Amino acid sequence: RQGDEVVLARDARPGADPGLLLRAAAAAARVDLLLSPYTLKVLAVHSQELPEPWPAEVRWSFLRLLASGRSAVPVLEQLDQEGLLSRLIPEWDRVRSLPQRHPWHRFTVDRHLVEAAAAAAELTRDVDRPDLLLVAALLHDIGKGWPGDHSEVGEPIAAAIAARMGFAEADVAMIGTLVRHHLLLPATATRRDIDDPATIDRVAATIGADAAVLQLLHALAQADGAATSASAWSPWKAHLVA
Repeated sequence: RQGDEVVLARDARPGADPGLLLRAAAAAARVDLLLSPYTLKVLAVHSQELPEPWPAEVRWSFLRLLASGRSAVPVLEQLDQEGLLSRLIPEWDRVRSLPQRHPWHRFTVDRHLVEAAAAAAELTRDVDRPDLLLVAALLHDIGKGWPGDHSEVGEPIAAAIAARMGFAEADVAMIGTLVRHHLLLPATATRRDIDDPATIDRVAATIGADAAVLQLLHALAQADGAATSASAWSPWKAHLVA
């Protein structure tokens, strides 16, 4: 820490340390500071391309960054403005500054995803797999950069990103499932009779009767709603979804 910024140590070697970028970003977010502009430039010029899949240490740094919640938002913005976020997630270019189709959204698609991840960080104690929740929140609308239903299109895109990040095969499939069905609970709660056994059976069949998926979808719905607007996520809707 130097003043109110995070800088690289004198002996840091970004050209020989592919994990340095995300360690620095996570460190800044954890203490609610920004990376210095000079440090960002050095990282942008000298950082190595990450191996694929990411090493576990790199994935852990990324999760630590997302888990920082609100303080991660400006750091992620810094990475995005310097072109570093799309270097980590090339698919991000398709949603950068992308307008939303529905007027109840407060943010563009990219900012909405970052806000959803920040909201998900507040719910990590409510789920058994907070790592999957954080990544799914960041990627749940990634399909909006492509033609077609964004939930369906986003499933294989999110799965490919998760595989690149080094998640296990089962976790990759889970993240894809969460992206594919992130609207299932809100849509069911507001458009169906939630006391009808047929509705219950339909939801259970859609998620393969997997309680772990249900738990994560509930938290993801809360994060998505909180990052959208008060009209999109009211106490009434939260009660129905719960």
